[in-house]
Amino acid sequence: MSGRKELSIETRALIVSHHSTGKSNREIAKLLKLNRRTVDYNVKKYEDIGSLSNKKRSGRPKITTPAEDRAIAIISKRNRRKTAPEITAEINASRSEPVSLTTVKRRLRKAGLHGRIAMRKPLLRKENKAKRLAWARSHKDWTLEDWKKVLWTDESKFEVFGSQRRKFVRRSAGERALESCISPTVKHGGGSVMVWGCFGSTSVGDLVKIDGILNKERYRGILETNALPSGTRLIGENFVFQQDNDPKHTSKLCREYLQQLEREKKIVIMTWPPQSPDLNPIELLWEELDRQVRKAAPTSIQTLWQQLQDAWSRIEPFTLTKLLNRMPKLCEAIIKARGGHIDETKI
Repeated sequence: MSGRKELSIETRALIVSHHSTGKSNREIAKLLKLNRRTVDYNVKKYEDIGSLSNKKRSGRPKITTPAEDRAIAIISKRNRRKTAPEITAEINASRSEPVSLTTVKRRLRKAGLHGRIAMRKPLLRKENKAKRLAWARSHKDWTLEDWKKVLWTDESKFEVFGSQRRKFVRRSAGERALESCISPTVKHGGGSVMVWGCFGSTSVGDLVKIDGILNKERYRGILETNALPSGTRLIGENFVFQQDNDPKHTSKLCREYLQQLEREKKIVIMTWPPQSPDLNPIELLWEELDRQVRKAAPTSIQTLWQQLQDAWSRIEPFTLTKLLNRMPKLCEAIIKARGGHIDETKI
C-alpha cells in the first residue's frame, strides 16, 4: 500500500484561508476536492502550532557515532588504496552490531572522500625534489622568448590495444597530486611502437620510429641525424637542447658528442632534474597523440605508426605556443610544492 501524499504548503494555506472566512470544514473539503478528515487535521494543526510547516521529524537514528564517522575518514586517509569493503571490515571488527558497506560509502562521501583513478607519477626521493626545486627556481624568470629557444625531446611508447590497468584511490578535492594518491610508474612500461620526437617554438621536429632496443649508439645517431637538424631548422644555431636523464642519454658517448656541439656553440645543454617527465611539455603532446590514435583504433603496428605520423603532422603552432606559455606557471607550481608532485590539470 502506498504512503499518504503530503499536502503542499499552498494547499494548506488555502484551507486555513477558507476557514478564516467562516467556511465549514465540509465546505472546504468539497471546494478543494479533499477528504474531510484531511481538512479537519490541517485546521486543527494550524490552531495548535500556528504554522503551516511540519514539525521537525527526528528521522531514523544514525547507526554510527560521530567518533566512528571520523574513524572511517581517518582509516581511508591513512591508506588511500584501502577499499570501502576493507574499511567496513575494520570498523565492524570493534562493533557488536555491524554497519553496512552502503553506510561506510555514505560516510566517506560526506567526508569528501571519493574513489578516483590514481594519477601515475614517478617516485620522488628527497634528492629528486631538491633538484626539481633548483631547476624551477633557475627558470622561474624566463620569458616566452627564452622558452622559445628550447628544443624539447623525449621518447614514448604507444600500444596497439588497450592501456595499462588503472588504479583507484580515495581522495578529497585538491588532493590529486598528493603523494599517497599517486600510482608510481616506470618509464616506457609496455607498448608496441616506440618513438623519439622533438618540437620547437612553432613546429614539431622529426618523429622517429625506434625498432628494437634504443641503446646509446642508436641514440647518438638520433642526436646527429634528427635532434641537431631539427633544432637548427626550427630554432636556429645555439638552441637550448633538453633531454631527460635516461642512462643512454647521459652515456659517455652521447655526453661527449653534446659537449662538443656546445663548445662549437651549436647548442646549449639544459640541465634536467631527474624523475621529472611532468616538467617536459612534450609529455602533453604524447598524451594528445595517444588520444588521437585510440580514436582511430589501430589493429596493427603498421597502422599505429602511420596514425602516429599523421597525428604528429597535424599539431598546430598555437598548440605549441600554449605549451610554452604554461612554463612560468609550471615553475611556480614546482616551487610551491617544494619540488614535489603537482597537479598539471591546474596549470
